[in-house]
Amino acid sequence: MRLRPLEAADRPKLARLIGDIRAFNAADRGVALELIDDVLTKGEGSDYRIIVAEDSGVAGYICFGRIPLTQSSCDLYWIAVAPEATGKGVGRALLAACEEGCRMEGGTQLFAETSSLPDYAPARAFYEATGFALLSRIADFYSPGNDRLTYGKRL
Repeated sequence: MRLRPLEAADRPKLARLIGDIRAFNAADRGVALELIDDVLTKGEGSDYRIIVAEDSGVAGYICFGRIPLTQSSCDLYWIAVAPEATGKGVGRALLAACEEGCRMEGGTQLFAETSSLPDYAPARAFYEATGFALLSRIADFYSPGNDRLTYGKRL
């Protein structure tokens, strides 16, 4: 597996990958593509960083960046692994690269938010297995019965 920065040719591949993830709804997919487009348009001027995992094609990606108005906090905005690559270490490799990228930009904390819906149970398990702690739960944040869960870890 090779990790590398986002390239313009990745956009249609990532759009397909995002579309293949059952937990993402149409709004999620739209926002994920907006951030990809932001990085492709602005390059180093973007507030986001994207790393792509390649293994016989695009196997996943992670989008992260410093949180505005903070001294050293970073957000993991999106992490997506192709369904056929799940369980092969792609997510862990992307997260390790994200953490290193945050550290290089002066980051000392990494946060990730996710949904409480059953479809997001694998994401929650991933965060917990990789050292994140559940920091907060905001009931009915996204919609009734769909809480916002915020995870965090020190880098």
